[in-house]
Amino acid sequence: MISKDLTEIKSGRKERIKMIRGKQDDYPTLSEILQSYSALQNKVENFVNMKPGFFFVFSAEKIEGSRGPYYICTVGDSRIRIESKAWIGDSGVIEPRAGHIALADYMHDEKYGLSIKVKRNFTPDEMEAYSAGSITKLIPVISNIAALRSEIQRLIESVKNEFLRELLDSLLGENGSCQEFFDSPAAKTYHHALIGGLASHSLQVARYALGIYELSPSRDSIDRDILVVAALLHDIGKVKTYSTDDYAFEYTDRGQLEEHIAIGIRILERAIVKIDGFPETLASELIHAIISHHGELQYGSPVTPKTREAFILALCDNLDARLDHFESMAAVTQEDSSWTEYSRMFQSRLYKGNH
Repeated sequence: MISKDLTEIKSGRKERIKMIRGKQDDYPTLSEILQSYSALQNKVENFVNMKPGFFFVFSAEKIEGSRGPYYICTVGDSRIRIESKAWIGDSGVIEPRAGHIALADYMHDEKYGLSIKVKRNFTPDEMEAYSAGSITKLIPVISNIAALRSEIQRLIESVKNEFLRELLDSLLGENGSCQEFFDSPAAKTYHHALIGGLASHSLQVARYALGIYELSPSRDSIDRDILVVAALLHDIGKVKTYSTDDYAFEYTDRGQLEEHIAIGIRILERAIVKIDGFPETLASELIHAIISHHGELQYGSPVTPKTREAFILALCDNLDARLDHFESMAAVTQEDSSWTEYSRMFQSRLYKGNH
């Protein structure tokens, strides 16, 4: 079966990734390969366009097998990543290199999954020179970060409470101290796993939360400013949780030791103490919303939501993560199937329908 560890890294409605335009022909990305696959292509080499594919190599570990060395790799594109074997025994086949784009022959086996044979390795700059615009299809980097910055700045300016507005501006504003927020992933694999994914996820959570605020019969009892600030900052600790080296998004030592909620509260408290007169009760209500945003103790929050704002935040965070994961699974499902592969997040296959 095709790997279950699929990672969507675009926000909004998911569009099919186009082929990579080469000097003479078009070459598929991994997303195109998985969407086009059917049982008829089992063990068929280069079944899309009869051409090798381009794969970003997130990691590559050499294994000394009984029949000779090979590599266990994580390969993918701007949308997904899966595990693959890279064979190196044949003439003209070279070793994969982490952080590079591999031009490789590929084959999918129903039992053993994807395997590749690398013909050439490109650095990102070399790849872009070879095919202009290809990097946005191959590397997990969000394409509209400037638009996200602008919308987040407008949200900052919409906060009426001067203490909360100053806090948000001091971290995420144009001269804020936490600019890594716009260059960090929101997760390693499950959702928004791309450079800029943290900003995209946090903004979407704020959008959902404001939608509930506008429609809720409890609106007069909900603090809009706390809701906006908590939504944008609920995952701020992730700026120190993941490494962006080679776009693999491995946990940092600090991320492993402390996890993002604890890291985030330390970042938040350091920023709050720099603001003269910041009300203690306001700080407690904001911190509560953030530390409870996983909703349940078993999911990593030290407390469960106890305020309206905290309850809304937990629901919106879960909703956005789950919908993004759903779309990532649906986007790479075989075209002739209405069902995705098994999702670890949902503990089920998902029905994407016929649209």
